[in-house]
Amino acid sequence: MTANTETRLQITRENADDITYQNMFWLFMLGNVAGVLLEGIWCFARFHRWESHVVTVWGPFCLIYGVGVVILYIAAAKLKRHNIVVRFLAVALILDAVEYFCGWLIDFGLGMKAWDYSHEFLNVKGRICFFMTLVWGAAGILFARFCMPAVQKMFRKIHGRRWKVACAVLSVFMLVNLSVTAIAMVRWSARHENIAASSYIGQLADRHFNDEFMQKRFMEWSFIQ
Repeated sequence: MTANTETRLQITRENADDITYQNMFWLFMLGNVAGVLLEGIWCFARFHRWESHVVTVWGPFCLIYGVGVVILYIAAAKLKRHNIVVRFLAVALILDAVEYFCGWLIDFGLGMKAWDYSHEFLNVKGRICFFMTLVWGAAGILFARFCMPAVQKMFRKIHGRRWKVACAVLSVFMLVNLSVTAIAMVRWSARHENIAASSYIGQLADRHFNDEFMQKRFMEWSFIQ
């Protein structure tokens, strides 16, 4: 084994050691917030208005970006020894699969859509498209090249009891947030079908997360029928 090979293996092992729940949770949360900011900036630049593309009833969180950043980091750490083509294709296909699954889940579970690539070249049911596949692959290469050092530096600074407690508290908050969001989404879809709430939780959701709130909060979402 050559010295260069040993060095690459050592770096790969060190990167893999960073893949802990706490590190990935903070990266996930950072991606959530960054996604909302990026979407807002994009809408402002393109449509001259700010849009907050959140996907939870509480907080500035866009989960697909959070999941995406975690995947970018893990891919960069695990595929570091592979050539650029393999890394590009791997990230592009993985994120395509995530985006397609999320689009299918929203469609199948709620009868809604949160994005639509139907008018894009080589799209699959409007859930993924060729252009975004290229974007995901490029993002994987650029993240590994320019963002990994900063992220690893961040990981070295967020250890200790206070960070562990904060991680635990925010994990519980996000679990509650996602659970409440799921209930609110299901009731929003049910109200669209004129289905009355049959439980106290459903009635509570109808009261606190009515159609006006949901449409304003999830402004880019729309019902398919």
